[in-house]
Amino acid sequence: MSEHDPLAWARAELAAAYADRRRGNEGRARVRARRIAGALAAEYLRRQGLPNPHGQNALRILQDLWKRPELSGPTRRALTHLLMKVDTNFRLPPGVDLLHDVQVLARELLGADLTPAESETSP
Repeated sequence: MSEHDPLAWARAELAAAYADRRRGNEGRARVRARRIAGALAAEYLRRQGLPNPHGQNALRILQDLWKRPELSGPTRRALTHLLMKVDTNFRLPPGVDLLHDVQVLARELLGADLTPAESETSP
């Protein structure tokens, strides 16, 4: 991740996640989504002047962030999705889209728009 511009890194990583999805590699797209979410959460904590004792461990950062009382319903729902485990068929429940959820986190936590160009999300 770029230490100088985490949002630019997140945009590029999200575009790569959509490319993974188009190639049929949903598992890789989910991994990227969780990594993006961890970076966004770490940036949120940094901007709030709060400590991040978990370094680069995205899941631990997301778990701790989920406990924060100031979070909105959409933020908490996105975090809940990002923390879900896949089922025995390596799938998440219908309607859960982690790539969308990282966009929600960016908007809710950082006021940033990570919406990719339509050409980046189309099959």
